[in-house]
Amino acid sequence: MIRSTLTAHLAERDRKELTLQLNDRDIGLLATHRQQHYVASGNRRVQLIAGILTDKDDPAAIHDTRVQLRQWQLAFRDLQIQGLSRFLEAGINDGLEADFLFLMTAEIVFVFCNKDLGVYLHRGERIYRQQPTLLPQLNLSESIRKLDFYAFRPRENDNFLIIDPEFIDLFMAEELEELFGDMRQLNVSMAELSSIASQSGYSNDTTWFSVHVQRIDTGQMSGSKNTSLGGSEYDHSGFLQSIRRSKVVPLRDGNVRILPAELELERQVRYFEESQAQAPKFISSFGNEKPRLQNKRTGDQRQYPSAARTQEENPPEPKVIDRIKMWNAGGIKDVFNRLFYRATHLFEHSRSLSLLTFIAIVLLLLLLLVWGIKSIGSGTGREEETKSPDSTVEESSTIDPDATIFEIEVEVRANSLQVMTSPGGTDLIATLQRGDKVFQTSQAEESWVRVRLADGRQGYVLEQLLFPEE
Repeated sequence: MIRSTLTAHLAERDRKELTLQLNDRDIGLLATHRQQHYVASGNRRVQLIAGILTDKDDPAAIHDTRVQLRQWQLAFRDLQIQGLSRFLEAGINDGLEADFLFLMTAEIVFVFCNKDLGVYLHRGERIYRQQPTLLPQLNLSESIRKLDFYAFRPRENDNFLIIDPEFIDLFMAEELEELFGDMRQLNVSMAELSSIASQSGYSNDTTWFSVHVQRIDTGQMSGSKNTSLGGSEYDHSGFLQSIRRSKVVPLRDGNVRILPAELELERQVRYFEESQAQAPKFISSFGNEKPRLQNKRTGDQRQYPSAARTQEENPPEPKVIDRIKMWNAGGIKDVFNRLFYRATHLFEHSRSLSLLTFIAIVLLLLLLLVWGIKSIGSGTGREEETKSPDSTVEESSTIDPDATIFEIEVEVRANSLQVMTSPGGTDLIATLQRGDKVFQTSQAEESWVRVRLADGRQGYVLEQLLFPEE
């Protein structure tokens, strides 16, 4: 028996795509209570966390996931009765699928997860990153077989954390070792770390799993089972001893993932085979891919073989909207995140100085932008002011010469006479003084008379000011 505390936190996006079964409890998309955080403590022979991704817009995928959840519930009961070794040798088959799997007994821990997740062990006062190892000869489904496999032996007071390695890279190893020394406050500490990570350009939320081993009871041991490795009356077997254990790298030596040579070669061959396929795949922020559309296409080809051959011979050209849907902006987002991270870490040994420098640079860029906008606006305004007065006078003072019927020379008798561009207008052409000469070129219309100045300009003046005596 093993007493432990399981903690699972789902990011907001993963909560809409991922369903987790923690022992006999479900959380996530298809759970009754769609909670985002879950903590469970208890004594179990085998601790289980199984995660399944689902395309929430595909009814067939939702149905398949519900079936998988029921099968994993039955499997969890078998694990408690038979033990892990018997279950692995005979229980897991092609009918059980998972995109994440965690199994733990008093003798061994198994983790199946995508390469975008890292498995970390806090033991004593140090943090280690577990390394993938070779998968044993088991009858596993393809969805589980393509995941990274980890195997290691637990001890009392061990702390396991499964999380995105990029999240770990944001912090110093010493800080994390001090933090994980007290797993009782893990939820609060992870919330604080997520807040700090968001300021460094990392996603505001990330999915993670943690396990705190409180007590291990190996049970009654017989003479043949009492080895230096420890064992129980249930699961200690040659099968478990034959599994190659994961190597570890101290986090202070680097947050690295190293595959065994045999596994690296196998992955390269598998990658080459998968690269030949052109079928679209369901991708989640959880880091895994679901071949739902691939399975659906295979079923359609079996049902309509002639149509499948026609499509293979003459594949349709994807439309523009299809290309837009398949376009993934994750690479651009990663570039911006890295640039933001570097900009906020200009000084390696002073985080506060780096942030102050970053803020100063942003304010300087904003001032330059505002200055540029104002410069462009003021330049346009000056051009309009320079152009508008002359053009207005020229356009307004231009009168059709054919409209002139007669010309009578008149001497200005008023002290001041304003010549306007139009009858009753407000635009001024000139101001005449007493004694100046003008030529009247039209009869009075509504108390206004048209006149021509000595320089040829024409405009309108009030009749009573031009002829004050009359």
